[in-house]
Amino acid sequence: MALYIRPTPISPPIMLKRLFLFLAVALLVLAAVLLVRTAQVPDPAPEAERGSAVAVDEESAAARLGEAVRYQTISYQSGAPIDTLEYLGFHAFLARTFPRAHEVMRRELIGELSLLYTWTGADPTIPPVVLMGHMDVVPVPAESRPDWTHPPFDGVIADGFVWGRGTLDDKTTILSILEAVEEMAVAGITPVRTVYLAFGHDEEVGGRYGARVIVDTLLARGVKPAMVLDEGGLLTSGAIPGIEGQAAIVGIAEKGYLSLVLTARAQGGHSSMPPARTSVGALSAAIGKLLAQPFPASLDGPTRAMLEAMAPYASFGQKLVLANLWLTEPLVLRSLNASPLGSALTRTTIAPTMLDAGIKDNVLPPEASAVVNFRIRPGETRETVANRVRSIINDSLISVAERDSAMANPSEVSDIESPAYQLIAQTIRAMTPGKQLPVLPYLVMGGTDAKYWGPHSDRVFRFLPVPLGPDDVPRIHGVDERLAVADYRTAVGFFSQLLRGLGAL
Repeated sequence: MALYIRPTPISPPIMLKRLFLFLAVALLVLAAVLLVRTAQVPDPAPEAERGSAVAVDEESAAARLGEAVRYQTISYQSGAPIDTLEYLGFHAFLARTFPRAHEVMRRELIGELSLLYTWTGADPTIPPVVLMGHMDVVPVPAESRPDWTHPPFDGVIADGFVWGRGTLDDKTTILSILEAVEEMAVAGITPVRTVYLAFGHDEEVGGRYGARVIVDTLLARGVKPAMVLDEGGLLTSGAIPGIEGQAAIVGIAEKGYLSLVLTARAQGGHSSMPPARTSVGALSAAIGKLLAQPFPASLDGPTRAMLEAMAPYASFGQKLVLANLWLTEPLVLRSLNASPLGSALTRTTIAPTMLDAGIKDNVLPPEASAVVNFRIRPGETRETVANRVRSIINDSLISVAERDSAMANPSEVSDIESPAYQLIAQTIRAMTPGKQLPVLPYLVMGGTDAKYWGPHSDRVFRFLPVPLGPDDVPRIHGVDERLAVADYRTAVGFFSQLLRGLGAL
């Protein structure tokens, strides 16, 4: 006969006590994990010592930058022909203004108007360095010219600033690099390794005939750079949530670029008898669908690296959050996506930018079109974006096609543990001795010529040592573009220090 023992039932109060005990232990373990991870956040980078002093004649350097602004090297998105005489005049200006630099370097004309300089190093057998910049600037709309404090192409120096188109984007890069090379050449200093200066002429319209050709030329010669540095990052104040004071953001990747043309076709006719669906109505609905279904947000890639690099400089509460992104990511994403900047750092963005429909208010247009621009985050491609757009719209009246513009997939992400990144960070910190300046990796939301190096190197970075505050950002491509004379001196000093430190790569 089987023996049956009836289990003793556990009373509800005992069960609740055990549950509460389990939860309390779990919370204690979780709190311990969070605190341990927070304690493991490294200390801020030590205060930097001042780099080697480089004599910069601030007034003369500013005057040269002002003269550079006067050359109207404009790229037109419309495809209008550029003024080649302005570019050739700018080339001659550079040769005339920096004679010793042009003596120690070999200059080549690439893609008809771009410039490639070769400065042979003391040891030409070790991997070289590529410094990039672009000569072209965006146009100034006629209707905005009266709003400028000083004419946009006069290169006026007033109130402590150099005023004009190109002072922020991007003649400052070209001039400050050449100022540094000129100073070293006069002093008889040769860089440790070969340096290439790659100055494109069409970056503002994609760089396909300038930077891309330069990159292809160097690759064909077997060049494998130890570091590539272009514009894209900067010194910023108040723009990075959680960081008080100034920080340096160094681009380690850039978003892709795609513009899609949505075209709606429907029955035209008199507006007094509209059909159930019109071209304008279908197009409006399609755009509405896209905006209602934004791309998913993620911290993966450069944005996560930026947040982790911020942690040493954050308050304890912020440090606790940033050190435990495995748990706090939803909270951080919600916070970031509350602002346009934060949203752009975490997802592919959607921006309708152009509309075209109709010829008269009482005529139904048989066709209506819109251009929607996408800035693609790493992890997605032009193809995945276009497929998602077609899937969301899913309308037989709407066709979707790529617009022939500066299309590009997101760049590869460069290595922040590399000697190249460390040299850039060290050089940046030397600009602010006695301060713990945060140097943060960053996802560049615009486009640069550096993207053409992406498939060939994991040491491609983007930084121009120009301080920008919140009020300065609208000046890029906008009214009253300007650069403080003192800040230009800082940019020259940065490149001088960087070129002297190439032995650390």
